[in-house]
Amino acid sequence: MLKYLGLFLLVGNCQAISKYYMDVNCGQTINLGYSLGQIKLYLTQRSTYLPNMQCTLAIRAPLTTDRFMLYFNSMSIESTSSCSKDWLDVRDGSNQTSPYVSGINRKLCGFNMDSYVYRTSGNTLFLNFHSDGSIGYSGFQMIITRYHTGVCFSDEYDCDNSRCISDDLECNGYNPCGDHSDCSLTGGAIAGIVVGSIFFMAFVVIVVAVVFRRRRRHRGHLHQTVVTTQAYGTDGYNQPIPQQYPGYPTGQQYPTGQQYPAGQSYPQQPQ
Repeated sequence: MLKYLGLFLLVGNCQAISKYYMDVNCGQTINLGYSLGQIKLYLTQRSTYLPNMQCTLAIRAPLTTDRFMLYFNSMSIESTSSCSKDWLDVRDGSNQTSPYVSGINRKLCGFNMDSYVYRTSGNTLFLNFHSDGSIGYSGFQMIITRYHTGVCFSDEYDCDNSRCISDDLECNGYNPCGDHSDCSLTGGAIAGIVVGSIFFMAFVVIVVAVVFRRRRRHRGHLHQTVVTTQAYGTDGYNQPIPQQYPGYPTGQQYPTGQQYPAGQSYPQQPQ
């Protein structure tokens, strides 16, 4: 159970990755250094992209042996036949004349994208976005991961498909291997995670209920103690509790004719 619970916590801990916006970096090159293995790229930081937009962006990896994997989380670009109004070009190279990334092979527009992972043949990716003068949409969200093949270094994770990625990306929830092998789970493990998570949540609920109940009891005890240890007169003020003279039970008359230790006589009983 602890094993499954650990897996549940690991999978649920989706680490944040760096965000970039294409419209903020128009005409520039984003260099993914050795410490930056994956980015999330948005078309715009606005709610919708601007009309008459013409924006290009290059993304480059540090080594010639590096490659890029990419997939779309969302796509919302005005849809027309042949994407003649608004469109996105994704090129496998450093400029607009480079070939399309394999598997795309056309301008992109519309509102639905599959989860297919595309790959470049080199270490540079070139994007070109165009919009006409009509209303804009939200654009796209793309996940781009740097990888290489061959022997993985000590600070890299070896995927099942022979790709090497930064070990910081392992099981981060963004499919950095491209085949989910960085955080693969069998059916039994998934079932165990579900069961473990249910037990964990039930345990949390029980602990919270016990603590809340104890606090209520403690507050009730304090309230009862205050009420039972105070005496009030008819005028609403605290009244002292009547004290008896030592040695004389309640109801017994005081002896007469004796001197009080302080030199005063006890009061005479009424005739």
